[in-house]
Amino acid sequence: MDPDSTWQLIILVILLLSSSFFSASETALMSINKLRVRHMIDEKIKGSEMLGRLIEKPGKLLSAILIGNNVVNIAASALATSLSITYFGDKGVGVATAIMTILVLIFGEITPKSIAAGNPEKVSLKVSKPIYFTTVILTPLTSIFTLLTNKIVRIFGGRADMGKPHITEEELKTIVDVSHEEGVLEVEERKMIYNVFEFGDSQVKDVMVPRTEMISIDVDSTYDEVIEILKKEQFSRMPVYKDSTDNIIGVLHIKRLVFFDNSKDKFDIYKYMIKPYFTYEYKPTTELFDEMRKNRVAMTIVLDEYGGTAGMVTMEDLVEEIVGDIEDEYDNEQNDEIKLIKEDEYIVKGSTKIDEVNEMLQTNIESEDFDSIGGFVIGEIGRFPKKGEIIEFGNIKFIIEEIHNNRIKKLKILKNSNLKPEDGTLEGV
Repeated sequence: MDPDSTWQLIILVILLLSSSFFSASETALMSINKLRVRHMIDEKIKGSEMLGRLIEKPGKLLSAILIGNNVVNIAASALATSLSITYFGDKGVGVATAIMTILVLIFGEITPKSIAAGNPEKVSLKVSKPIYFTTVILTPLTSIFTLLTNKIVRIFGGRADMGKPHITEEELKTIVDVSHEEGVLEVEERKMIYNVFEFGDSQVKDVMVPRTEMISIDVDSTYDEVIEILKKEQFSRMPVYKDSTDNIIGVLHIKRLVFFDNSKDKFDIYKYMIKPYFTYEYKPTTELFDEMRKNRVAMTIVLDEYGGTAGMVTMEDLVEEIVGDIEDEYDNEQNDEIKLIKEDEYIVKGSTKIDEVNEMLQTNIESEDFDSIGGFVIGEIGRFPKKGEIIEFGNIKFIIEEIHNNRIKKLKILKNSNLKPEDGTLEGV
């Protein structure tokens, strides 16, 4: 073999190794998890910072790798063809095509990509530095190709944006579920994480205490009347209204009454209440939480679209949406929203949220128009039920226990009532 052919063969081997390098880099860098890279940066792992800069622009990275890979593959094919023609004459093109196809597939594609797929983190750290310099050198070319390909993609109705989220909410939930199944997360931890997702999607109206459930104090109440209400209801804070609950003028904190040392006849509630904080019912819950925390507000009055009182929400209510019920010295020992009477038989307050009923009773009641179980029953039958009325829904029976001011105060829920399939809708019996 003459010296020229020897050098050509050496260059061919180098080009095949370069093809292997670019193929491995493509697989490793395109499959590595961005969150994992951030963790490696925090751990100060060598090469992780450069790796982080690379994956910040996946479009530019992929273009540089593909340009490099195609250049070395084409160069290798041309060089192999030249060598083959020298030794095989007219048959050289066919020989070169067959040999290069096998070599590129084995050493330039399958083998390096398999290795990279098996350990993307290790390979990514190894190739990050040379690939970074490659992207810098090829920046003019990658910019041109990226511009052209983006236009072509848009012509065919696609999206050129490669900056999609590296992990979606549904994927996070799947991770949580798998972690729970494998014993990494406890039941309470899994529930709390799910509550965070729901909290981010909810509005104030979903978590507020509705106006009909609010306990308020009349501004004209005497000292004895105020103390009696506070003792009976055992709330640390209560809204104060004038004329009607649509006109909330303040919030009274029980601690402020500690400083009252005058005659009861001189009691002036205006001196002990603070200015109310207002919000609207369609505000995202997360925004209200940030506002209340920033302004150090413990209670917020929720207004409807007409300016009337829709309900109220406390900081404790918002926190409980994430961590669950918080019991303080004023709370009863048991939650009386849902009471178990016996197996598959419950007494439930009409104001109880449908989601809470589904969670506690393992039912599947759904409604787009109502949040409470009482509202659901009224909405489905299209009228106000009577006390003692039995209403059927699927394999569930609702028995109206208590009605007050056209509202269902309490109802009994019977599960697994062995109804016929045709009884899948609500009907008054």
